Amino acid sequence: MGRPRTFDEEAILDRAMLLFWRKGYEATSMNDLVDGLELGRGSIYAAFGDKHRLFVLALGRYLARQDELLASAFDDRRPALPQLRELFDRLMAADSVCSGSGCFSVNSIAELLPYDEEVAELARRSLRRSEETVAAQLERARLSGELSTAVGPGQAAHLLVTLVQGLQIMRKADPDPARTAACLDSAFALLQSPAAAPAGVLVPS
Repeated sequence: MGRPRTFDEEAILDRAMLLFWRKGYEATSMNDLVDGLELGRGSIYAAFGDKHRLFVLALGRYLARQDELLASAFDDRRPALPQLRELFDRLMAADSVCSGSGCFSVNSIAELLPYDEEVAELARRSLRRSEETVAAQLERARLSGELSTAVGPGQAAHLLVTLVQGLQIMRKADPDPARTAACLDSAFALLQSPAAAPAGVLVPS
């Protein structure tokens, strides 16, 4: 019988997530993991498998936290579009905590796709869930008259999720938060029904 583990696996996964998030998959060596996790190679392999398996587990943990944020973001008693706008601010803020490294998911897509099918499947599932959640709120916005009739909830959800993914890349080169906010504000102004705009706010026709 093997010896019981004397470390908290979830805490170790959190540390691995931060290491991969800061440096990327290829640039994170096993020596980095040994030093950063404060575990021997044998313990890492025994608990988590090889480097790639540990990376997939860490990415899955990150995406699960994104899912939790999405699931808790909305209150059906409040207008949908302002809540969606707040959600994207929260997502951007959450991805600012790791030393300006951007979004772990977007970084992983850029680095490892299309050749890593396991990471690709994680990314596809996450993007699908995000679009479905956003589309549900946009359907609520449509029913309440908040959403422009020029676009359907599914189309608008795809647009917003794609925009946020792109902004995560762009702000690594241009980290000015005001420019990111202005881009999101423009997108929401285009999606909002003119009849639902607050007095004094211009909505493109």
